[in-house]
Amino acid sequence: MSKKIYRVLVVDDEQDMREELVAWLEDANFSVETANDGEEGLKKLLAEEFDVAVVDLRMGKMDGLEMIRQADQQDVDTYVIILTGRGDKNDAVQALKLQNTVKDWFDKSDLNGAALVSRVKRLAEGMPFEEIDRIFANVTKMG
Repeated sequence: MSKKIYRVLVVDDEQDMREELVAWLEDANFSVETANDGEEGLKKLLAEEFDVAVVDLRMGKMDGLEMIRQADQQDVDTYVIILTGRGDKNDAVQALKLQNTVKDWFDKSDLNGAALVSRVKRLAEGMPFEEIDRIFANVTKMG
């Protein structure tokens, strides 16, 4: 029996960050696509199916939050993990409150590859609703 290969979309305008995320995810046997900004990310989300999208919140052309809003309006059914920079925690909390698809966030300044890969895997495999509710409750307390 073959193991399912989960598809992940990485959306970030920083090439070094994209490459690092791709390396971590591919090492964990994910199939990874990338996008340079929210506009390109939205096009890929609308054209293809992904299990999880890892999306930078702050980007040129179209930021991550706007990309997620537009994808949500078009009923894209992909779990999202957002990446924030220093000082963007309030934006992350707002994204978590507004969007049903956003399930977690990581701060880029202390990003841990193993933790991110673990979270992507759990979402791709289908995280239990109790776990999602617990994460949501903890993050919204911060905002």
